[in-house]
Amino acid sequence: MPLLLQKNIESGVIGLWDISEALEELELLADLTPTDAINYSVISAIHRKKEWLATRALLNELTGERTLIKYHNDGRPFPDNSKYHISISHTTGFVAIMLHRFNLPGIDIELSSRQVSKVASRFLSPEEFDVCHETSGFSNHKLLLHWCAKEAIFKMVPFSDIEFSTDIRIKLGDSNRDSGSFQGLFIGKPGQVPVALEFLEIKGVILVWGCTGEFR
Repeated sequence: MPLLLQKNIESGVIGLWDISEALEELELLADLTPTDAINYSVISAIHRKKEWLATRALLNELTGERTLIKYHNDGRPFPDNSKYHISISHTTGFVAIMLHRFNLPGIDIELSSRQVSKVASRFLSPEEFDVCHETSGFSNHKLLLHWCAKEAIFKMVPFSDIEFSTDIRIKLGDSNRDSGSFQGLFIGKPGQVPVALEFLEIKGVILVWGCTGEFR
């Protein structure tokens, strides 16, 4: 079943899609608009075609109708003629979408097997570094939660030149489970903006999501 998860949240929904179909099946599920068909025709790589189609198929599934994705000048997506704000994330073989009626959403996914310890110093503050470092070495699970959380918050923020290690902070708390919640904080032009985050691990994929109304 390609739709691995459809989870209703307050004023919104999140979905996770397993990109396991043949290209022809995805083309039918995506039900492309004429505009999307033109954009799709210039994509050459098969894995990129599947990822692009699966995103549209998942959005159609979550909204219950064919929905065109457009983009702001800064690259952030928005669904055309829709009551929702949107956030999109991809990783190898999977795509996730978060929709929210009122606030700006952010969602990020990664394979739980991805190793990121070699780049930890690029996105962690010293305090976060200590949280992720255990007696036997780094906890890859905690590293990925920090990474996904910071990516999710980054997608909510309409500013550039953001440093993950200093401008986005995470207070992880108890993360030794396959689901839970924790706090994030964006430190930037509008001051300090707290963001409540949730996480879930399913079928080898870690999802982190949240939303804020501060930047609407």
